[in-house]
Amino acid sequence: MTTRAAADGDRASASSTAYACVEALYVYPVKSCAGVRVSDLRFDADGRIVGDREWIVVDARGELAWLGSHSKLALLQPKLLADALLLRAQGQQPLRLSREAEGDVTQALIWHAEERRMVIYPGRDAGAVAAQFLREVTGEDLRLVKLERPSMLATAPNALHAVSTGSVVELNEHLAAHRHDRVDVRRLRPNLVLRGLQEALVPFVEEHLLQLVWRDGEGWWRRMTYASACERCIVPNVDPDTGEVSPGVDAAISELSAQRWPGEASRFGVYLQPPPGGSLGEGTVLTMELDF
Repeated sequence: MTTRAAADGDRASASSTAYACVEALYVYPVKSCAGVRVSDLRFDADGRIVGDREWIVVDARGELAWLGSHSKLALLQPKLLADALLLRAQGQQPLRLSREAEGDVTQALIWHAEERRMVIYPGRDAGAVAAQFLREVTGEDLRLVKLERPSMLATAPNALHAVSTGSVVELNEHLAAHRHDRVDVRRLRPNLVLRGLQEALVPFVEEHLLQLVWRDGEGWWRRMTYASACERCIVPNVDPDTGEVSPGVDAAISELSAQRWPGEASRFGVYLQPPPGGSLGEGTVLTMELDF
C-alpha cells in the first residue's frame, strides 16, 4: 500500500469526500485511567480537548505510570466537575479534588519520544489522600500529579485520537476468527468514534483522512486535520472493566496493520489536530476529505 507520505504530492488531485457521524466522544481526565463518555468535546485556544489528560499518575520513582505496566489503573474512573476532579472506583468512597493545582510542587519523569530519553516535567502532587486512594485501587505505591500547562502540552502532543466503527468491526471479526473474545471500542481509548450515515464506513477509512469539517453548536464551521498515524502498543490488551490483561488483541491489531502497511509499525486509528476553539457534539454530521 502506498503510504500517506508517498502520496503527499498528489493529495489535491486524488482527494474525495464522504460523510460520517459522531458515534461517541470520550475524554481522559487522568492519563492511563478510564475514559469518560461525554456528549460533546470542547477545544481550547491551543486546539486541545478541554479536560483531557490534565492529570497523570507516577510511580515511586516519579516516572509516568502507563496502562501497559499498571493495568489496574483502568479501574480508576475520574469524572470532571465544574470545579473539581472526582475520583471513583468500585468499593471506594469518591474522592473530590480541586481542578486547580494546589498541591506541593513536584517533578514527573516522562519518556520523550523524539529525544529518546526520560525528561523532567513540573507538576503538583495531589497529596497523600489521593495516593492512598490509588493504593487501595491498584495495590501499588502511586501518586496523582496535576501537570502544569506547558508540561501537559509537551507530554501529550497528539491532541485527538479517532477511530471508526468499521475498523472496530474488522478487528472483532479477526479476533473471532482466531478464537479470541470480541472487544469494545474502549480498549482502543479514542476521543472520537466515527460511524457511517446510511452505510457502514469502510474499515480503516480514518487512515485516509485529510480533514474533517463540521458546523458546531454555535453555527461556526470548524475543521480538524490529519496529524499522524496512531502506533499501537500492548494497551488494547487491558480489559477496561476488570483491569485484567487479555493477550492477543495487540497481535490482531498488528496482523491487520501489516496487511495495510507492510514493514511499518503497528497502527490503529489516527491522531487529528482540532481547531483552536469550538466544539464537537455527539450525532454531528461531518464531511470527510480523504486521500483516495
